[in-house]
Amino acid sequence: MVKGKFTLTGTDNNGFRHRYSIMKNEDFKKAFVKFMVDLGFDGKNIMGRFEYQDEETDELIVTKVKDIEDVCDNYDNHKYDVDVFYGKFKVIIIVRTKDRMPMVKHLKNEAKWIKPSIIKRIKEGKKIPVTVTSNKKRAMGR
Repeated sequence: MVKGKFTLTGTDNNGFRHRYSIMKNEDFKKAFVKFMVDLGFDGKNIMGRFEYQDEETDELIVTKVKDIEDVCDNYDNHKYDVDVFYGKFKVIIIVRTKDRMPMVKHLKNEAKWIKPSIIKRIKEGKKIPVTVTSNKKRAMGR
């Protein structure tokens, strides 16, 4: 794993709305802040999602990415509207924009791509439980 880079597992776009599926791990924090700064957002504001000062003890509280689940954050500026959904295993980033080149350039240089999982093939006629190794496709036993 390359430190501070997204591990992308999928992407799609329609020219205006762009979706990125990213493996959920602690490297996400640094990579996400860097990505958002490249899109013109304030890095300190973005980092505030992951660390903040406790008002009573003045202690710095750091939130682990693995502890953020079923939460959707929204950020917007003059060029981009960004939704970030923290699932159980992945983070989904949706960016709405008419200016996609800064995102493409950032991800080309600052992301590691992996191939998505595939479904294990089962020989016809065998009666064994189906194992799904991808959340994009569903296998049905016969």
